[in-house]
Amino acid sequence: MPELPEVEVTCQALKAVLEGFSITEIQLNRPDLRYPLPPNLENEICLYSIQSVQRRAKYLLIDFEHGKTLIWHLGMSGRVIVETPEIPFLKASPHDHVIFRTSNNHKITYRDPRRFGFIQLTPTSQLASVNPFNTLGPEPLNNPELNVLIFHNRMKKHTKPIKNALLDQKIIAGIGNIYASEALWQARISPLRAANSLTQPESALLLKELQDVLKRAIAAGGSTLRDYVRPNGEVGYFQYIFKVYDRENKLCEHCEVTNLSKIIQCGRATYYCKICQK
Repeated sequence: MPELPEVEVTCQALKAVLEGFSITEIQLNRPDLRYPLPPNLENEICLYSIQSVQRRAKYLLIDFEHGKTLIWHLGMSGRVIVETPEIPFLKASPHDHVIFRTSNNHKITYRDPRRFGFIQLTPTSQLASVNPFNTLGPEPLNNPELNVLIFHNRMKKHTKPIKNALLDQKIIAGIGNIYASEALWQARISPLRAANSLTQPESALLLKELQDVLKRAIAAGGSTLRDYVRPNGEVGYFQYIFKVYDRENKLCEHCEVTNLSKIIQCGRATYYCKICQK
């Protein structure tokens, strides 16, 4: 599933071609994805100026001038492709489910083989009260409302393992499996410890490393493991510099003594060093 960095890279690409312009045509190649597509979508949003494109957690939000917001989730295998119609760079696919054409002559395709993503439409004024936005935790990046004390206080309310707490979108928004493992390794904190066992200095370090991992992943265009491709057709590159994720039995680069381990937590793979991470 695309995580925060991959969604942020997609957001930045859409922002560049959508803000200040409008959608002129929508081609729906099926009636539903995870959920039915919004009825009368073309009449609802076409020809209205797009005021902003934002990311909240792992969701894309496209705000229109008439007070509607398009909520776009990429699901497990979804990706967004941004092209000019005259110079396409990817062949059409049977998994191209929604195609937008814009007033500045761009073609935006939503490709999703597993169809676990979705597109919904809601009044912008009601967005904060719509599930899941009414329960999402604070954003980990560029958020003046998240500091060490707030992060520490949110973590210390939970006895679940730290790794599971980081994946809980109600505690902090947008963190996924890859980047939780990477950040915990950088902070040398065991994913098995209870979240409420963190000291405030450890919380400060973990928040710092989380933010560092996310920023570096965004700069690298995200991580391409299976389906994810950047909107310009290029793969992400962060997977080439993973320190722990998917590196079971590889030597830990911290201690250079022991091999990395893999365990399953809440059905998700966790990679860590038994020696370095305490």
